[in-house]
Amino acid sequence: MAAAQVSEERTFERAKDTLRSVLGVALEESAKGHYKLGEGGYAMAPLRFTAPEHAAIALALGAWRGSEVEWAARAALTKLAPLSDDLAPAPAPPGRPDAAAGLNTALYAPAAGAGELIAAIAERRRVEFDYVTGASGRLARRQVEPWRLAKRGGAWYLLGFDLDRQAERVYKLGRMIGPVTLTGRAAAFDPPAAAWANARLKAALDGQAAGPGRVRATPTAARVLALQGARATPEAGVWELPNADPFELAAWGDQLDVIGPERLGDQVRERWRGAAAAHAGTPAAPQPYPSAPRRRARPAGQSRAAGEQTARQPKQTGAARAARLVSLVSYLRDRGTVRLVELAERFGVTPAEVHRDLYLLWMDVGRSRAGGDLLDFAWSEDESEVALVDSQGLDHPVPLSAVEAISLVAALRSVEEAGGLSESTAAGSARAKLESALGAASVVDFNLPAGGPQLETLRQAISRDRRLVFDYVDRAGAPSRRRVDPLEVFNAGDHWLLAAWDLGAEAERHFRVDRITDARLAEAAESHPYRPRRRGWSQRAELVVDAVFAPSERWRAEELETLAPPLALPGGALQVRLGVVNPDWITAMALGGGGAIEVLGPAELRGRIEHAARSALR
Repeated sequence: MAAAQVSEERTFERAKDTLRSVLGVALEESAKGHYKLGEGGYAMAPLRFTAPEHAAIALALGAWRGSEVEWAARAALTKLAPLSDDLAPAPAPPGRPDAAAGLNTALYAPAAGAGELIAAIAERRRVEFDYVTGASGRLARRQVEPWRLAKRGGAWYLLGFDLDRQAERVYKLGRMIGPVTLTGRAAAFDPPAAAWANARLKAALDGQAAGPGRVRATPTAARVLALQGARATPEAGVWELPNADPFELAAWGDQLDVIGPERLGDQVRERWRGAAAAHAGTPAAPQPYPSAPRRRARPAGQSRAAGEQTARQPKQTGAARAARLVSLVSYLRDRGTVRLVELAERFGVTPAEVHRDLYLLWMDVGRSRAGGDLLDFAWSEDESEVALVDSQGLDHPVPLSAVEAISLVAALRSVEEAGGLSESTAAGSARAKLESALGAASVVDFNLPAGGPQLETLRQAISRDRRLVFDYVDRAGAPSRRRVDPLEVFNAGDHWLLAAWDLGAEAERHFRVDRITDARLAEAAESHPYRPRRRGWSQRAELVVDAVFAPSERWRAEELETLAPPLALPGGALQVRLGVVNPDWITAMALGGGGAIEVLGPAELRGRIEHAARSALR
């Protein structure tokens, strides 16, 4: 047997095993070498999505890109591809482009263990993990019945029942050290009702969240606070804040003073005292960073945490292709002749990959054993088009796994609740269809930033390659008029950021979308080199900063783009090396951290932070 034929047969045997073990598709081989579906087959509840709903699904699942659940999002999108109408979306309103253009919803959250936790919640299995407490910094082993996952700001949280303490607890994923392990049998516990769990998680997180506050602010700070929803009072310079976060207020330094409540003022001043003490005197020398791993493609679903790989990953990768094999057949049913280019666009792969997939299903695999086609296709002469002739019953939509369904419902709910996005309405209707057909539980909760009035204008500029002109108020409160060539709008956790080439600065800059006003399109934009940022603020910069983040602030470090692999320190702290464009940014972060974020160097920056903290206290 030729080597190519042997390789092809082995590939098909692996695909058959994956279809059987992962998707529940039982393929049986007759004595003559023909394949057919086993009794019982497989199926998914009837579903049909409009073109706008499919676009909303694609946008929503993009939020999982860069996370541990990316593999599930990709598989869900593949399995739902045959269930969407081929009709083009309705024409965009005047002045508005294709809705998905220019918008990157990716969370890029490290959240090591998120995939395992979602699987454990779906299967009702207990988990074990090592956890660093925020107050003491001690490391302890936890055994938990997981109930619900939620993302607030830049952090992920788990609500569950601590088996050792016999009480419900909320855990921050950023404080979980090492792998999350699923233990015991499935259906080992009965979780509380969804409404009860939602209320308990909300109460716990709201207890950590910011409450209202009153501050006296300088005009510089007031301009930014106003854009963030602060309301001016009759008293000059005094503002009411709906959500007064001690970290954010302390970051302003001497540009504001807390009037009330008294506890909030005490918390802010305590942070300034901590920052001053942490940056006085000579710091410890930075520990050497680990060597950067050799660059290579990261398999979908592999953990971002150093040295971690999920044992299930090869199976998930095989399942992705197996899902596409069956979904291709399901898509071709009742559609007549279809171009390979169309199939490639629908399934997010290349025409060559589609061609290989179809040939794998179509060609005789064991000619020496009398062979036999699993399926029958009709190809055009140049093989650029294909039609399904006989499906052998392999044309049912592939069912979503529990993790895929949970991830999809959570992502659609986030787009729906963001508001201001053109996909929000379609996301709501798609979610309702899924929950009705699959009964997918709402056990994962994250929120995309609210879409402001400028967001669609920025998306329009990117999709049409147009220059933008807008008014902007920066972090220091300084107003300016900007002319930029937009590059990307992306999700930065609490808000959207615009990456653009600033014509005035002749450099790449980032702008918070909620600080942009009066945006309008101008002439055609020019092209510029662009390296997309994964986690936002750290950029190519003149200032190299080493900093240590205590366990309570570790999650902030994990959201930054670093110049070297982060170094885990004893007790759960994290040392990072950052490239900083503006010293004011890292100064504000250190002030907000209140000693839990210590800059080790350079010395001039330490002195700047200490001076800013003592000035604020005065």
